[in-house]
Amino acid sequence: MPMEKKTTRILFSIDKHVPSEHTLEAAVYISKKSNLSLTYVQTSDSFDITNGQNLSDFQSEFKRKYFKDLEYIKQEGPFWKTLAKVADDQDCNMVVVGANVVKSGFLGGGMASTVDPFRSALLYLNATTQWAAPKTIVMPLDGQSETRQKFYRVSEWAQITKSNVHVLGVSSPSDKEDIRYVHAYSLQGQTYMEERKIKTSIEEAASKDCAEIIINRSQDFSPCWISALSNTEGVFKTSAFQKVCEKATSPILIMPFKEISGMGGVGY
Repeated sequence: MPMEKKTTRILFSIDKHVPSEHTLEAAVYISKKSNLSLTYVQTSDSFDITNGQNLSDFQSEFKRKYFKDLEYIKQEGPFWKTLAKVADDQDCNMVVVGANVVKSGFLGGGMASTVDPFRSALLYLNATTQWAAPKTIVMPLDGQSETRQKFYRVSEWAQITKSNVHVLGVSSPSDKEDIRYVHAYSLQGQTYMEERKIKTSIEEAASKDCAEIIINRSQDFSPCWISALSNTEGVFKTSAFQKVCEKATSPILIMPFKEISGMGGVGY
């Protein structure tokens, strides 16, 4: 799915092991803000959003409560893989997910591998995420060209939610080349947002603990979203992505990392 394809519908699902209310509020909020259809995906491991109620009765009750139509898809299968398949089948490029963090093991795995099958963006809420409408989207950037894959989707949702963007360039303290690239990409990110009339602030930091800076800034700008690319290189590598997914109390706007063919600036 092209990175710059406009969002046209919202899917969401909640696993059985996390509170449902925050993910439900998030899904309803962004579908209303974007004026897009909202569909709940019921997998084998999903929370039964109907609580056993007749589906048509539940949909009528949902509309009365939230002033929003709810579509419903039931598909058997494991939570994450089934959700990724349904999103692909439905040509959906925004999925709201409430789920426990998938832990990494000795052979890898974890959240980066879990979101890899998705071709869509995700708004991820872990078990401790507190939902609130965002005022800022924190956009971390590292020294890898692919970090700019965030630009389009962040700008789209900043415009939809009327949020500011805080560009946070994070580089390796001892790597002068990395610091130069982070500086260049941070300025590009600022320009990209400002060209789209999005109020933007910029900060650059050198640190060995990228995740800690990101989490601290998200607390400074709360209520906010954190944007993340699930790449495995650069400062924001797999371990940092995993830690942010585990520790963040703000929703995370995830763009699954994709290999890019050809030349040119990524994310433009």
